Amino acid sequence: MTLRGSRARVIGLAVAAVLLLTGGITFLALRSADGGGDGEAAPSGSAAPSSSAAATPSQTGVTEIRYVAPSPAGAGDGTSWADAAELDDVPALLAELPAAGEVWLRADAGPYEVTGSLRITGGGAEGAPVVVRGVDVDGAPAPAVLQGTRTAPYDPDGESGGDVFNLRGGTAHLAFRDLAFENVDNAFLAAGDVTDLVISDTSATNVRRFFENAQSDEEPSADVSGLVIRDVTVTGFSKRVVRLRYGSNGILLEDVVGDSQQQDGDDFAIGVHLEDDVHDVVLRRVTMSNTRDSLHEYWNGDGFATERDVHDVTFEDTTASGNTDAGYDLKSTATTLVDAVSRDNKRNFRFWADDTVARDCVGEDPQKRGGSSSQAQVWLGEDAQVRLEDCSLSDDDPQTTVFVLEPGARLTMDGGDIDHAGELEALQGGADVVLRDVVQ
Repeated sequence: MTLRGSRARVIGLAVAAVLLLTGGITFLALRSADGGGDGEAAPSGSAAPSSSAAATPSQTGVTEIRYVAPSPAGAGDGTSWADAAELDDVPALLAELPAAGEVWLRADAGPYEVTGSLRITGGGAEGAPVVVRGVDVDGAPAPAVLQGTRTAPYDPDGESGGDVFNLRGGTAHLAFRDLAFENVDNAFLAAGDVTDLVISDTSATNVRRFFENAQSDEEPSADVSGLVIRDVTVTGFSKRVVRLRYGSNGILLEDVVGDSQQQDGDDFAIGVHLEDDVHDVVLRRVTMSNTRDSLHEYWNGDGFATERDVHDVTFEDTTASGNTDAGYDLKSTATTLVDAVSRDNKRNFRFWADDTVARDCVGEDPQKRGGSSSQAQVWLGEDAQVRLEDCSLSDDDPQTTVFVLEPGARLTMDGGDIDHAGELEALQGGADVVLRDVVQ
């Protein structure tokens, strides 16, 4: 007989309690859909590992859980650790889960070998995302290691490694957390429109890019909206930590650290790169360092870069250091920097637009590591208009020029201080620097 509604849930929970108390079957799958469901005991062959009882949906508050391990087990359908699915099954498991369901990647059974990209579509519901996360056998958070074939240590002529999560059009309301990517190309590639995506508590080592969107020929567009990347560390990248294009918007990068470790030879390394009509972006406590690009006469390699059609970007408490070109190379309009730090870059701040404002910024010790051009604290492109408020610029190298301005550019500095050993300014064709209440 099938029991439905609240009576079924009460009876099911009572059965679960009895089974746990009597040492009987240790795994009970309870399914709930549309306010009702069936309570069914798992077959005897699907008991959790003897070392620890597997957490169940009723114990975690999750609607449903699917279990994935580096090697499949039992029936391989993902209904328990004893019947764990494998990594390649993740797209299918996500497709069958209801809103607020979770896919658990067991992290204490060895790394996952990434043999092909995982094509993801669909997801959860607004306010109830489907979650993919690393856990130990007890369901406690633990980083699940996903390993690709990228040559390690990095070699520009070596294997680039494959993509891991390939997000297609219609992907929405998904969260990824407690993952550790090693030796891959793109950890996340949005090939179609993606909405409401959260990536958190994750690391990546030796990757080409951590996250980017690149439209597939099969997709009409590849805009990313409502993206949050939080508590992420990327150590060793040759192209980007984050690259966003097209009309992507509503982006938050928070507590993100990227260290390229001077991976050179992949052409135009940039920590965070915003292009096209990307807008409404906040970067909060983000650090990008050690990008290097010596392939051309002019050495590139920026911490942060925005292109001309990008707009409404805010940097809060961000840091760029040790990059072979600019710490901040910003062409976007409606751009504001608050408590931005830039140190040990060839040009600490490089501004191109006519409405950029930097408040309480710090520029320290520019350093040219090679290639053409000179080192400077603040560089302005032609006709740029920039205001610095209460900023501090310090350097003891006579090779550094504090302000370098292209024709028609104007820089106004209100408050703050300047400590320099080299030239204060180098101005071209009608360029102007105005200092008000600045300590020198």
